Amino acid sequence: MPDPNEFKAPYIKIEDIRAAADDFRKKHWHSDNLPVDIFEILEFELNIEVRTISNLREAGDVDALLLGNLKTIVVDQSDFLNERAQTRLRFSIAHEIGHLVLHADIFAKINYSSVEEWIKFFQKIPDDQYTWIEQHAYEFAGRLLVPREKLIERLNDAVSMAERRGFDAWDSSGESAREYIAHGIARHFAVSGQVIEKRLVKENLWPPSGKCIHDTPS
Repeated sequence: MPDPNEFKAPYIKIEDIRAAADDFRKKHWHSDNLPVDIFEILEFELNIEVRTISNLREAGDVDALLLGNLKTIVVDQSDFLNERAQTRLRFSIAHEIGHLVLHADIFAKINYSSVEEWIKFFQKIPDDQYTWIEQHAYEFAGRLLVPREKLIERLNDAVSMAERRGFDAWDSSGESAREYIAHGIARHFAVSGQVIEKRLVKENLWPPSGKCIHDTPS
């Protein structure tokens, strides 16, 4: 079993992470409709089991965890049973799929038999290396659930509606306008408003120019 102190995160360009997420969605989500049904992909495309565990978050400060067999994702039982936690759970699952796609070779080498051993391993790896693999998976999950072209469509609609009502102070409005717009867009993707805010910034779509935004590679 690898030594957690020797753990090294792979170097992956953000462009490659986004391309991997787009390719994964095109391969496994056979629809142009939103939201992306991450549970349908798990069951029918990936044949991955979702296993619930009580107090997972309290035990390891994680919402979900991909195991080394690459066929099981464990989730916090309270989230799984809580209808109000579904948007958070969807993102957590997409995050673990990010590890599956981007870090499968790493996870396959850490094949502990218990969830507790998994948690202990990741708690011992260097903080900077853990941060890198988490950032990889966060970016993958965001791009997977919020396709850039669909985000642009919804942003254009929201901006047009706001400007018809007389609002155009995008540059001077600070975070309040972005938060308001993101909250309205989020329901179309079944993610939180915070996820949409981050995507708008990461995809260089904010602040809007006041003109219709057209998709360009990002």
